This record gives sequence, C-alpha cells and structure tokens, in this order.
Amino acid sequence: MKTGQKLLVYNPRFEGASDFYFADFDDDLVDAFPLKMPLVSRHRDTSVYGSCNGLFLMGMDSMDFKVEYQSLDLYIWNPFTRRYRKLPPCPVQTLSGYGEFKCCGLGHDSACDDYKVVMISKADDSNQVWVFGLKSDFWRRSRDLEDEVTTSAGCFANGALYWMCKNKCVGFDLEKEVFFVIPLLSDCGPAAFFFDSFDSLVVFRGNLYFRTLVDEKVEYYLLVSDVSDKGGEVVGVSWRKEFTIENVENILHDVFPLLPLAYSKDGCSILLHDLSGVFWYNLKNRTNQRVIIAGLPDVPWSRYNVCWESLVSVGKDSAFDGAAEEVRIDDLEE
Repeated sequence: MKTGQKLLVYNPRFEGASDFYFADFDDDLVDAFPLKMPLVSRHRDTSVYGSCNGLFLMGMDSMDFKVEYQSLDLYIWNPFTRRYRKLPPCPVQTLSGYGEFKCCGLGHDSACDDYKVVMISKADDSNQVWVFGLKSDFWRRSRDLEDEVTTSAGCFANGALYWMCKNKCVGFDLEKEVFFVIPLLSDCGPAAFFFDSFDSLVVFRGNLYFRTLVDEKVEYYLLVSDVSDKGGEVVGVSWRKEFTIENVENILHDVFPLLPLAYSKDGCSILLHDLSGVFWYNLKNRTNQRVIIAGLPDVPWSRYNVCWESLVSVGKDSAFDGAAEEVRIDDLEE
C-alpha cells in the first residue's frame, strides 16, 4: 500500500537554483525527481522559513538580515498541487527606515483548521509579533516578545511554533496566540547549548526534539507534556532522552547537527541527514549505511524535509506554476 511519504531536497538559499527534488519512500528513495520552484528572482534570494503538511513558507529577501522591510516578500507554496500564493505585506513592513527581521514560521491551528504564519521583527525597540491566517486573510499584531530569538525559521510541532533564545526555548501557541517558555536541559552543562544557534531544535515525526553534543555523541531529547491525574490538565513540560547517535564515521567532526528524518519500516534504523546527504543508522548495532539517490545535483548544504504528498489549499488568489516555461518573479513584477 502506497503511503505517499516523500523526501524533499532543497538548498536553504537557492542562489539562482529553481528546483526542489523529491524521492519516494515507497520506492526506497532510489530516484529523485525535480519540482520546479517558481519563486526565482535574478536580484533576490529565496529562503525556506518553515513547512507544515506539505506547505512551504518561502521568503524572498536580501542576503543581509538587516534589510528594508519592503524587500521581504512571503509566499505559501504547495509543490504537489503546484500552486503558490503571495501574502499581503505585514503592517510592520510599512514602517519607514531600516529594521531587523528576526524570524518567521508556518503552522496549523487545529482548533479553527487554519494555517498561520508568524513573523517576529525588531521595530521601535521591540520584538513585534504578527500573525497571518490563511482563512482570515489578514495580519494581526500579537503581544511583543521580550526575548531575542537566535534562529530564523520556526519549528512547528503539536500546535505550536518554537524558536531558540539565549539559554531557553520559546513556543508560540497557535490557538491561544501566546508565548510560553521551555527551560533547556539542566543536567548536560554547557554541552546542551553547543548548537544554540544552529539547528538545536528539530521536528521528528511531528514532535519537537532538542539535540546536544555530549562526549562525541549526539543525543536527542523529546519534549513531553506533564499531565495531571485530574482532568488531563497539562501542568508542565520536560525533556526525555529518546535516542543517541554515536560511532558515525567522520560525521561528528564536521560539527554539523545530524537531522533525524524517518524511521525504517521495521523501526530499527533512523534516516539521518548530514553534510554529505542521508544515511540509515541502525540503533541496535550502531552502524550506518549511506543512501545514494540518483538524480540529485551535487549542491553543498542541501536540506532534507520529510512530508506526505498533500492537496492542502494555499488559500484564495493562488497562482499556478505549471506553465510550459519557468515562472519568474521578475517577470510577474514587470
């Protein structure tokens, strides 16, 4: 039976490249096929700021994080339906002068069945938080964030978006639209913060994990809720160690956090992503086997994303990228 599970491959900053690639888990990741990405500009770079249920949040901005707000355009793109939508400018973008863009994220609010985009920007000496709903079709300002975020793309898991701050993690509840603080690991010492600003938070199988480097081993801790006996009320959150990666040849020395992507069918191995691509890591005998996917370009720093083929709508006023020739943002703007 087909699952529709896909492995998407892309470069975090496309720099002129216009393709996503996908490989099919149902076919054992043998071949990769291109997905034309329409958001290409000769003058501006395209970045991925998050994904959820097969939808991708794309940002077109300058290489410098301190950019004029008018130069940051956000798009929602479904590579499987080949439809995309440009979001209206966030009100903070109308401010004059220069400001510092902090981060964005995309997630799903199950209470109202709406996909929401959250933007955090430094303006007027405050970290302004703005929320856009695909259904409501407008930006709404939320309560400012006191802490400074250190990661640009929000991680979506269990109804919330998460970012790293200094010595803590913050979550944004998409239903209540409020922030909450998650303390980091207290028993790992300085090692717990080794990956503070470089992918220390990862989403694996819909859950949030925190990743640390301890004694040349990468340890993964699952965020769990502490539920009271009466009424099922959540009284707190904590981290629980789930698995450890060790004895991986020449991987840990790259100082690159290993990204878990999927479990094998028998549950004995985990598909991991490193600088060189992807490999299966056997949790029992601590061995690894590199996966060769035919058809992928030789591009360093590629990113990998596991999702299921989705027909989720990107909302009204969407556009179709299935023209015979590549659709370019420059042509649309002209």
